[in-house]
Amino acid sequence: MTRAARPPAVVLITDPRYPLARTVEVIDAVGHALGPGRLLVQLRDKLAEGPALASVARRLRSATESAGALFVVNAATSVARHIARDAGAEGVHVPCRPEALADAGALFGSSGWISAPAHTDEDVTLAAGSGATAVLVSPIFETPGKGSPRGVSALTAARTLAGGTVAIHALGGVSPASAVACAEAGADGVAVIRALLDAADPAAVARALDAPFQSPAAVARALDAPFQSPAANRPAS
Repeated sequence: MTRAARPPAVVLITDPRYPLARTVEVIDAVGHALGPGRLLVQLRDKLAEGPALASVARRLRSATESAGALFVVNAATSVARHIARDAGAEGVHVPCRPEALADAGALFGSSGWISAPAHTDEDVTLAAGSGATAVLVSPIFETPGKGSPRGVSALTAARTLAGGTVAIHALGGVSPASAVACAEAGADGVAVIRALLDAADPAAVARALDAPFQSPAAVARALDAPFQSPAANRPAS
């Protein structure tokens, strides 16, 4: 996937505390609600490795293919990056280090999705200069255990620093309402976990998250949409 292609507006980061069946259910609902290419699913399980990680990757690859979504693996190691490739993933999310970005680029080529976390402006510059497709800029809003929020100004700075070479996604405390501010600040999309995995109606929430990156009329609909997040789906903290 090249930067010239329209990036997905919604990134769903998985959480192993949720049952895999719930994650698949959400992927199916959201992928079909948004349409092809608008959802990207990032498998994030830092405890799973080897066969266990490969098994989940294959299951989610199947789910994303059925839902018209893109699929990447959060892969800090070379082994995990090869698992992603073998599972048929479009790419990987790797540490913001030149060697990790270079290894990912060698595996997935110029058409692959290679994202990196960006906790500072320096991270954005490094990722943009090392062949990344996208950066997940965080934390934008208040997020438990993630330090002081950087605010939407971090997105504007990232857009300027990246010079249009990478997609900018806002991560950290993003809700359907705050996604509007992210879009206005220059983000290409948002990345979420609980906002979708906890939602009573993940399709409706996803449409509202996506709307600010569509037309002005869609933004108005997003602001009017109701949202609920039942405790039944929330894992114990």
